[in-house]
Amino acid sequence: MEALNRLLAQTRAYWAGLSAGRRVGAVIGALGIVVALAAVAYLSPGAHYVPISQGPLSPEEVAAMRAKLTSDNITNRLVSGGTNLEVPEERYAEAVVSLASGGIPARGGKGYELFDETSLMTTPFVQSVNYQRALQAELARSIMQMEAVQSARVIIAKPEPSPFVRDQKQPTASVVIKLKPRARMATATAAGIVSLVAHSIEGLRPENVTVMETGGRLLSDPHAADRGNLPTPQLEYLEKLETYLSTKAEEMLAKTLGPGRAVIRVNADINFQKIKERLKTYSPDGKVAWAERTANSTSSGGAARGPAGAVSNVTRAGGTPASASGSSGTAKEEVIQTDYLVSETIRDIEDTPGAVNRLSVAAIVDLTPQGEGQTVISATDAEEIIKQAVGFRVGRDNVTLARAPLTGLGITEPDDTLVKLQRFQTYVSLARNLSVAVATVLAILVAALLVLRRRRVPDLAEMNAAAQAAAQAAAEEERRNTERNRFQDLARNDPRQVADVFRLLVGEPAT
Repeated sequence: MEALNRLLAQTRAYWAGLSAGRRVGAVIGALGIVVALAAVAYLSPGAHYVPISQGPLSPEEVAAMRAKLTSDNITNRLVSGGTNLEVPEERYAEAVVSLASGGIPARGGKGYELFDETSLMTTPFVQSVNYQRALQAELARSIMQMEAVQSARVIIAKPEPSPFVRDQKQPTASVVIKLKPRARMATATAAGIVSLVAHSIEGLRPENVTVMETGGRLLSDPHAADRGNLPTPQLEYLEKLETYLSTKAEEMLAKTLGPGRAVIRVNADINFQKIKERLKTYSPDGKVAWAERTANSTSSGGAARGPAGAVSNVTRAGGTPASASGSSGTAKEEVIQTDYLVSETIRDIEDTPGAVNRLSVAAIVDLTPQGEGQTVISATDAEEIIKQAVGFRVGRDNVTLARAPLTGLGITEPDDTLVKLQRFQTYVSLARNLSVAVATVLAILVAALLVLRRRRVPDLAEMNAAAQAAAQAAAEEERRNTERNRFQDLARNDPRQVADVFRLLVGEPAT
């Protein structure tokens, strides 16, 4: 206790000895250090947080998950504009187990768990409705397990059974899918969803199942039966080609008109036939002698006689006619045979499948100015841009362009609250990285300021002590000078007495 009182007394004495300027500097420095430490404590990242879900969640799911984690005393915080939660890394496994024990998030709704809550008073109608709800939820869960699907909802319409055949109606089903950002669903995947739903509901045919994206794009093919002979890879190639050309043309117009001011659809006619052709061409003018054969024959002897009463006049090649009298003669024969080769050209041509037979492009473009003084391109320029983007060929393709104002194209403007929240999170992250450095620099500056101020303004107590010491030294010097002057006067006036004093000092008797 005495030590504490002594410390307080010394502190009061030290504070009382400070000047007004030094007191102000000390207060400012102490406040700066406190503020810096508070900023470091508030902005320091602390525990490392990890997201509880890999994808965005609905507000209902976030609310249920946060209520469950809070009730289990698991620290959590909202991130990504309220579409996800983060928990400390060391408690991530505990949070996952806690949510799983509560069946949260119940993505797709409650499935066959509905029958765990039934009672004996449940009517057959309620049982039927619950079964349909459970089946819809189970199908939605199965669809959401696909990689590109973020959420799904299945709606089943089952007509009331009728005893009359003419009044019986077939059940139908609709599937609404929300895809993950920058994800696309292939035609084969949509066909798989149709098959899954059709084989899960009694009496449901695949052609009565509709699969649609939340943006309004139809994913199932209503003309699959008409194009049943076309293989799935060819269908996917056709869809990708049409989507690629449409997207490329829309992006080019968006650079000039702005996003969402052009809708372009391309219908491609593709030749998937694989054709092999062999052409053989002959050129008579280009004949070349290939072989030549010569045959010579000579015959001699009596000439042949003709019948009686006729004159023999048979002529041989190279010889003379024989006389009727039967005189002898010689016959010579020469045969020359030449073989020619006719010029022949053979060409094997193989056409690779996938050639474009025709492109039909339909475009709706909004060319109205959005602001004063804004200039937009003409319809002719827009049509020319579309032609260049899709690779238009004169005589093969056609482009139809219509001008109309466009609204509600699925281009959602960013929420101001979400943008501000994301900007605030960016600032907080930056402040976290700079808080420690700023606090350190501020503490160093405050300490340096105090030291420099202390050197610049001397301590009042030290000045008083120095003044007192100087005054005492001056008084002592003055006393010595006075004593010296008195001794000199005494020696000058009475030298005998001074001599007696010195004799006494050295121990000799005075005279």
